[in-house]
Amino acid sequence: MQGVYSGIRIVDLTRVLAGPYATMILAQMGAEVIKVEAPDGEDSRRLPPRWGGESTTYLAVNQNKKSLVLDLKQTADVNALGRIVESSDVFIESFRPGTAERLGLGYDDLVKRNPRLIYCSINAFGQGPLGRDMPGYDALLQAFSGILKSTGHAGQPPARIGPSAIDLSSGMWAAIQIMAALAQRDRVAGAQRLEVALVDASLNLMCHQVMTALATGKSPEPQGSGAPAVAPYEVFEVGDGELMVAAGNDKLFRQLCAEVGLSELADDPRFNTMAGRVANRIGLHAALEERLKIDTSDSWLVRLARAGVPAGRVNGVADAIVDPVVAERGLIAPCPTAANPDLKLLRLPLGSLGIAPTPPPSLGQHTDELLKWIGDGN
Repeated sequence: MQGVYSGIRIVDLTRVLAGPYATMILAQMGAEVIKVEAPDGEDSRRLPPRWGGESTTYLAVNQNKKSLVLDLKQTADVNALGRIVESSDVFIESFRPGTAERLGLGYDDLVKRNPRLIYCSINAFGQGPLGRDMPGYDALLQAFSGILKSTGHAGQPPARIGPSAIDLSSGMWAAIQIMAALAQRDRVAGAQRLEVALVDASLNLMCHQVMTALATGKSPEPQGSGAPAVAPYEVFEVGDGELMVAAGNDKLFRQLCAEVGLSELADDPRFNTMAGRVANRIGLHAALEERLKIDTSDSWLVRLARAGVPAGRVNGVADAIVDPVVAERGLIAPCPTAANPDLKLLRLPLGSLGIAPTPPPSLGQHTDELLKWIGDGN
């Protein structure tokens, strides 16, 4: 099956999550992605846990790619890479600023070889004098952008959100930029230079909190499972566990109160507006939770659904992936290999634009094929 980007070749010198996620999106839309790795492999291959001999982190973001091993400290290997770039459409790297130039793989170096190249850099804080030497890891960007201090529970230490959201959203922004650059190639003379900084992505994840801070000068406080501008919109204890309830407007709040037998709360001046409910969320939570504890999560799911109130289970990831709706959506796809006949992969939400997933390559799996193709000059 051919994809949207069949015939597009991408040379990928990124590592771990952000860049590999970007190139996996493009690979699953048909692009040929050549993942260039050092002889000992990129960092994500060494992260635990492992499944069938490969890191689960590596498996998550490297579907549909080719692996080429080169030692970029060797001039011959840098030249071999340059020959591949000559017939490629996109080059993407995630070195610290200045490293690609020292290797002879900077924008100016590669545009001499390929004047129509799309060159994308992913870095932490940009390439300016203040940001170029600042280190970039997802947790550091969560700390910088205010995510840590707005996550968790009041009075507790700052909490990191579980997903590596900065890395993954940076990868999405890189894919979007590359897609846009490919779309306008016929209207742009010469090469195109793109940049994605993790700091940009981190603050964009906080876009409405940033607007609040700009308007008020105040940072959002941690709300546990709640939301700073909506209540009740949080996890409640029920008779046999926990339940997420999302009564996000006045009508839903009235329906919730009626179903739990507290209709009087909907007319209480403390709670009859959203602003009042947010200001008095602690008392509101306690009153609702006392009633919710008298029944089980299964029963409340049925009752609240009948009342038109959004509610859902509080799952672990292992619970979520075996839920029947995940199977209905076809989100988990078998992708067996000789080394791991049980391998399954998470489908990207590309719909009909995506092609069938192929297993992430073993280290150097395509080196001989690719060097033969360019004519090995070593």
